Amino acid sequence: MKESKQRKTGEVAAILISVWLGIAATTVTHLWSYYNPLQANPILLKMGSWIPSWWAIGPYTGKETAGLVVWLCTWAILHWTLGRKEVDLKPWTLGFVIAFIANMIILWPTVYHAIMWWPALPNTLPGGEG
Repeated sequence: MKESKQRKTGEVAAILISVWLGIAATTVTHLWSYYNPLQANPILLKMGSWIPSWWAIGPYTGKETAGLVVWLCTWAILHWTLGRKEVDLKPWTLGFVIAFIANMIILWPTVYHAIMWWPALPNTLPGGEG
C-alpha cells in the first residue's frame, strides 16, 4: 500500500495570505471606483472585459479580475517560497481571521464613507452634479 505524503503547513499559510491579498485587492479597487469613478470605472471595465456578459455588471468585473490576478500571482509565489516550510498555523489563521474581519468592517458603507470624508467627495460627476 502506498503511504500518503504529509503536506507542509506552509502551503496552508500561503493559501491564507494569498486569499486575503486577493480580497484586499478587490476592496481597494472598489474604494477607488467609489472615490474616483471617472478615472477608475473605464479602467475596471477594460480589465473585466474578458468575462462573459461583462457589460451587464459593469466595473465589478474589473474589481473581480484584480482580486483574481492578485490571488493567483501571490499564491504561486508564496506556494513556491513558503509552501516548502513547516510553520505554526495558529498565528497565520488568527491573522487571516483578524484581517478578514477588518476588511469586512472597512467595506461597511458607514465606515468607508467616514474614511473617505463622504459626503464631501470631490466633484466627480459629469455636468457638475454631485
